Amino acid sequence: MSTITTWSDEAITAKIRDIAKTTFGMDLPDSSQPIKDSGLDSLALIDIVMGLEETFGCQLPLERLPANPTINDFVALAQASLAER
Repeated sequence: MSTITTWSDEAITAKIRDIAKTTFGMDLPDSSQPIKDSGLDSLALIDIVMGLEETFGCQLPLERLPANPTINDFVALAQASLAER
């Protein structure tokens, strides 16, 4: 029997910020500001996705993210992917 854990938007946001802090030593901008504004590049965004995939146990398709995603975009992608499993 598998247990499905639900994640609030706030919890996902906190996880994204934690990944950025522990992996890159960076604080991310406001949730509605593009993450790249903090100086992270496209490879860093992939690291964030991989950290989220490991946490949630599901795939987060990068092609669903806009070119310059915000934390809110990552949260929406994570919620959609969690809802699909």
